[in-house]
Amino acid sequence: MIVRQGGSQGELYFAGGQCRDAKIGKVEGDDAVYKVVLWTEGEFEIDFNAANASTRTTTTRNTTGLLMEAMRLMDEANRDAVWNEVNLF
Repeated sequence: MIVRQGGSQGELYFAGGQCRDAKIGKVEGDDAVYKVVLWTEGEFEIDFNAANASTRTTTTRNTTGLLMEAMRLMDEANRDAVWNEVNLF
């Protein structure tokens, strides 16, 4: 799957329903997945014939674990943003 936002492009490769390889620029693995999941807009393209396009394994969690961690990071970022906004006044 290719995901684009502005001038950035992320590539996520799946096998058996699991995200096995991910990259966005020089960032790879779990951190690349987190960056892409945190985007609030963008475009995506899925090539179902590219299932074996990458033989690398750069992620350390299963897809559910990656999404759960991405949501935790998003919650923390939102919490910190609200805290900073409240404490400005």
